Amino acid sequence: MNGLSKLTLPCVGILLLAGCGTQLEQAQGLTPQGTAFDKNLYQGYLELSSSEYGEGDYRDSDTFAERALRAGSGQAVAPEDIDRRALPGDKAGELTTARRRLTAALDGPAAADKPAEAAKAQVMFDCWMQEQEENLQPADIAACRGGFIDAIAELENVPAKTVAEAVTEPAVPGPYAVFFEFDKAELTPEAKAVLAEVVRNAGTAKFSRIVSSGYTDRAGSSAYNADLAKQRVDAVVSYLLGSGIEKSKVVSASYGEDRPPVQTPDGRREQRNRRVEIEFAR
Repeated sequence: MNGLSKLTLPCVGILLLAGCGTQLEQAQGLTPQGTAFDKNLYQGYLELSSSEYGEGDYRDSDTFAERALRAGSGQAVAPEDIDRRALPGDKAGELTTARRRLTAALDGPAAADKPAEAAKAQVMFDCWMQEQEENLQPADIAACRGGFIDAIAELENVPAKTVAEAVTEPAVPGPYAVFFEFDKAELTPEAKAVLAEVVRNAGTAKFSRIVSSGYTDRAGSSAYNADLAKQRVDAVVSYLLGSGIEKSKVVSASYGEDRPPVQTPDGRREQRNRRVEIEFAR
């Protein structure tokens, strides 16, 4: 972890020319904008970037600095996706459960009502993800995990022990994503195959609800895309209900182009953003 032990080979070559970790300096020079949550998120990611830079992990320093830049510019920054990191097989389930709990809190009023705690929870989750991927320093893993649990406990006003017990439960299946053709809301055969798996797992999984979230790419107007995202999520919900899932357990939301899973310039077509994400929630 310390010194050059964390350098990637590509970064070694770059160091000979211009140096890695160049995003940190840029992030440090930013005057953060946006909401109180955005500003707290910026500061937290900046501290992670600086810490990783000090350990010689320039790749992760850049990753966190880039997230700081986005948050400090008032852009939406989601917690790291589980598949973003090569996690040990026995740890992916716990982190998946933790991420679901975090996103559920952030989708509510937490970011506005308790911006410092909400930002800390997200930053500590991403810290936990990064340290768990390396899987080299148990103390650092425990510190990030503990910081996440404490922040979530403050957000939810529950004992930290309750959160710790919940995230160590066996993970529910998923998450899943179904994709759509450009300017379309009809389910493709591939999408139906994914939804069929969701329905099969609903028969055995322990969950309280299935949450479906609809998105579009940034081609077209914001108003048009808001409607298109709703049509897409409605198509998914219709499939789930038609397959026997109880209506009381199906929850949906649509975000249009406002929260693209993949950041792109306005006006650009991006197939990965034409999606509905489906998650089991406890």
